[in-house]
This record gives sequence, structure tokens and C-alpha cells, in this order.
Amino acid sequence: MKKLILIAAAVLSGLSAYAQPETWAVGFEVGEPIGVSIRKYGDRNALDLSVGTYIGLFKSKDNYKVSNDDLGSVGVSVNATYLWYVPLLNERMTVYAGPGLQVNSRRYYPNRDIKAVYTTNVSLGPSGTAGLEFFFANKPASFFVEGGGYLEFIPKFFYFNPNLSIGLRHNF
Repeated sequence: MKKLILIAAAVLSGLSAYAQPETWAVGFEVGEPIGVSIRKYGDRNALDLSVGTYIGLFKSKDNYKVSNDDLGSVGVSVNATYLWYVPLLNERMTVYAGPGLQVNSRRYYPNRDIKAVYTTNVSLGPSGTAGLEFFFANKPASFFVEGGGYLEFIPKFFYFNPNLSIGLRHNF
């Protein structure tokens, strides 16, 4: 069994030695978050900038800070992530992961029963992303699935929001 695993790893390493995505990519993702991303590829790394919104797909917006509050309108988010990637299967797939930083602007209701009283929160915290990207043969497009999370530090310390999205990118 060990020999089979070592042979498979050697074959995949050999196949991945020739993989190289394009220099830039622009894409659209749906899920949590919904948004647009711009990616700049390096040798074995990439910088991904996403602008979009969270819709509360995987987490309730109730009880954000106290027992009778509401996060309300989720608002706009900007996420910058530094990624390391490993190409596999002769440029047809990459596996990537990395840390990032996220900033959100959203509406917060201290009392969920009184929608006329609200403040606009700006939140900040680290994020993490991991995913798979599949490149179509002889096409500049790619399909991706990625997941991760955002851990808010300001203003709600350790408020966690999971991420999971799919999308398409145009590579150029």
C-alpha cells in the first residue's frame, strides 16, 4: 500500500511540474459570499481580491452582540487573500489555500423589534480560504469551488462566519 501511495505521489508531482495558470483572472462567485474576484497569479502563489456581500446563508444574523439584536442588512465586504497553490493533472486543476484579511460594512440593529434605530458597523478580521480550480481544455475559463471562514475581531470579537462558494473565472 505504501508503494502504491508513493508511486501515485510521484506521478502527480511529475504531472504538476508543467502546470501554470495565466497571469490574471476575473471571476464571479455565488454562495457565501456572492461577489466578484480578481486574481493575480505568481509562480506558486496568487493574490486574490474579492468584493461582494454576505447574505447569512450559513449563519443566523440574530444575536450578533446581545440577545435581542439583529445584524440586519449584511452589506458590502472586501477580502484580500494571499494563496499558495499546487497545480495538478497537466494544468487542468490547482489546489490552493491561504490567509487573508476582510473588511465589512453592514447595518446593525441593537433591538430587532425597532428597525428605525440602527448603526452602520465596519468590521475587520482575518479570513482563510481553501479551494480547487478546474481549468477547461483550450479555453480561458475555469470553474472553482472554495471554502473557508471569516473571524471578526472588531467590533464583535471572535464572531465566525463560514464561507462556501462556487464560481467561474476568465483567465488572461
